[in-house]
Amino acid sequence: MKKIHFCAGLPRSGSTVLMNILQQNPQIFTTGTCALTPVVSDLIIKSRFNESFQAMNTEDADNAVYGMVQGATQGWFEGLTSKPVVISKNRGWAKLHHLYPNSKIIVTVRDLRDIVESFDKINLRIKSLHTFGDDGKSYGCMCEDEKYHYHFQTSNSLSDSLYTDMNRLMHLWLNTSDKVRFIRYEDLVSNPDEVLKEVYDFIGVEWFNHDLNNIQQSTIFEHDNAYFREKTSHVVKPQLVNNSKSTRNLSQKFHNKVVSEHKWFYDGFYPNPQY
Repeated sequence: MKKIHFCAGLPRSGSTVLMNILQQNPQIFTTGTCALTPVVSDLIIKSRFNESFQAMNTEDADNAVYGMVQGATQGWFEGLTSKPVVISKNRGWAKLHHLYPNSKIIVTVRDLRDIVESFDKINLRIKSLHTFGDDGKSYGCMCEDEKYHYHFQTSNSLSDSLYTDMNRLMHLWLNTSDKVRFIRYEDLVSNPDEVLKEVYDFIGVEWFNHDLNNIQQSTIFEHDNAYFREKTSHVVKPQLVNNSKSTRNLSQKFHNKVVSEHKWFYDGFYPNPQY
């Protein structure tokens, strides 16, 4: 039986590069954004509306569904890899990992200001004006107040937004346990060996010496379509690079608003935020 763990967190927070580093270990199989997660979510939801399940004792029905989910998950990864340890990445695991009592979840976070700046840079790089807000305005034409609303105050129809991801993260933060480990992007890129040792201790796997100067894209390619219609490659660079705070497009007023309106996040992860 495989040891299965999970990785969730915020977008643009280093989860993809972390998975590709860990995949260098011949004992560990990691995923890109795992397609199993929505399957599990749909299964849980649909079982609640199934007449046969509704006729069962509630505790028996729950145990049956959870047992089926755990067995299906094992079968899913048996079909994908012979490696004994799996780390499945999908931000949706934040609300589902409790279904797996023997699993742990790694949660990557990053300064919210740099996440939004990262998406701004993507938009500028691909010259895209095809991502629309609630009022039909393209992202590239939004003022800063509209961008703030788009990222933090609405669950946009294109896919998950920071609004959704912050709700998931708060759920994990408020229900943290020894099965949850938060990893800051800034620590990963500045002290990768220290962070990797922390991860290995957390999941209970013997240490492996990673080649951090030759990180290859070994998981499936991902796409930067969390906020944009265009699907540009989520390419992993061969070496860790800290891109935070290099250049910023958004104003200090915007950054101050992000910090002040997400006090719980900054108190917990970045207690002395600097512009």
